[in-house]
Amino acid sequence: MTNPRITGLLATNIFLSGAAFAAMNPYRAIVGVETLGLSNAAFGLIMALNALGGSAIAVLLGWLSDKVQDRRLLVLLCAIGGALGFVLVWAVRTPVGFATALCLLVPFGNALFSQSFSYSRAFFDRERADKSQLLMSLLRSVFAVAWIVIPPLAGWLAARSSVYAVFGISAVAHIGCTLAIALLWSQEGSAIGVDRTAPQTLPPARIATGHRLGAFGVALSMIALQLNISVLPLVIVRDLGGTLGQVGINFAVAAAIEVPVMIGWGYLALRCRKESILSLACFVFAVYFVLLNFADSFAHVLILQVPAAIAIAALLSINISYLQEAIPGRVGLSTSLVDVTNVVAALSAAAIFAANPWQTYVPLMGMASVLCVAGSIALSVAAKVTPEETAK
Repeated sequence: MTNPRITGLLATNIFLSGAAFAAMNPYRAIVGVETLGLSNAAFGLIMALNALGGSAIAVLLGWLSDKVQDRRLLVLLCAIGGALGFVLVWAVRTPVGFATALCLLVPFGNALFSQSFSYSRAFFDRERADKSQLLMSLLRSVFAVAWIVIPPLAGWLAARSSVYAVFGISAVAHIGCTLAIALLWSQEGSAIGVDRTAPQTLPPARIATGHRLGAFGVALSMIALQLNISVLPLVIVRDLGGTLGQVGINFAVAAAIEVPVMIGWGYLALRCRKESILSLACFVFAVYFVLLNFADSFAHVLILQVPAAIAIAALLSINISYLQEAIPGRVGLSTSLVDVTNVVAALSAAAIFAANPWQTYVPLMGMASVLCVAGSIALSVAAKVTPEETAK
């Protein structure tokens, strides 16, 4: 039986981590491009450097987490780094401050997601191995709840005061993460790590062919998701003449749909192959992007959040457990693949964004649909390559 206080602190940390990025992500392009006056190319470069920093940190911490005696220290480091980055953007409010924070400090905040889930997976595998998959989906749904509550609040504060308020919310959320993680030290049994008194032999870091192909499909879908997160606010504000408040409402509506669907996907993953679920989600996401090209009002965009949320719910929950199983016996290093995949997606999305030749942003959604179709095909093939007993 798991300690409910430890589970509560993990859920609090994950919710606040979600709150930090639910406040910042929908508005980061507006802060960088609209408020600070960065060009598309400059903003794309900053996002690329942010992704590279996140990749390096994710792999390093993932490798370390399978070797350290206490994983809590790595989670705490990520929370503190992210808090400092968000405070810097909120306080300095210059292109240099924005670039410094997103390239050097916020990547630690990005890594908090994977480190939190790496710790949680190791903890639940030890305490409730039979329910670990479902518990991870429930935790991921807690992360999604933040996207219901925070984007409208962030949009309202941005409209009432300054768009920099969204980074203030992110800073407060990460300070809360730091406190929640620190409180784990007060709970008996919360230490997760390597027992130095026992002989340790880590299995080799090898990824089977089927999982490599599946990870490629996941990466393609994540590129499309990154484009949706970065470009959709600009589509609403610039192409459709919407408001900052509508941006927040849109993301909140999508998240409200995602939470129950995410739990449903978690139950389905106990019975079905994860590759098949992810392939279906990619196809649904592709249909959403195609339909978005025909939207001519905010109301149309809002309606389309229904299929988008159904797809995103699977892509943001099932992909975690799928990638965590990529390297058997190395949950920390495997979980770092979540960040690496997100980083590859962010780099690719940044390059696509920077190279946008159109005056509007809607055509980028057409490119996202092509990526989703390719991802769906890759995951379908991976399901055929991966043995049935390994897939579950």
